[in-house]
Amino acid sequence: MVYEGCKIYGPYDRADGRQHVIAIFGDGTRKTVSYPKYLTEKRLGRYLEASETVDHIDGDVANNDPSNLRVLDRSAHVSQDVKRLEPQEFECPMCSDPFILDGRKLGRAVQFRKRGKAGPFCGKSCAGKYGAEVQNGRMDPLDVETIDPSYTTLKDQN
Repeated sequence: MVYEGCKIYGPYDRADGRQHVIAIFGDGTRKTVSYPKYLTEKRLGRYLEASETVDHIDGDVANNDPSNLRVLDRSAHVSQDVKRLEPQEFECPMCSDPFILDGRKLGRAVQFRKRGKAGPFCGKSCAGKYGAEVQNGRMDPLDVETIDPSYTTLKDQN
């Protein structure tokens, strides 16, 4: 039986809005367990496997209603909840052609802008031309504006 002979204390609120319980087993060992995991294990009548985790279907970590909790494989859960940059459209500062950046390239562009570097450019050719023009004094460095990225998850898209 799950948590048989245990004293359960909680649920207690954490600073991040999640909840946990403290289980004290008959032999005196203590274990802190997330409240949603505790509820799910009690409902299923078994402990979760190491490869399993509990997911909040609606994404609200404060909603611990049993109908909002489901067991997922950890790798599936991670792939659904990982934050991904939404693609953004830019205009090349050298040739004025529109282009779209997404994924890793957009992440790099965001980091470069935070470090005060110009761009993004539509390709290496325009980036090289810009660097040559600035180094040879034929062009003033561009004003650098930050890129305000927006994020999405696969769960948001469902």
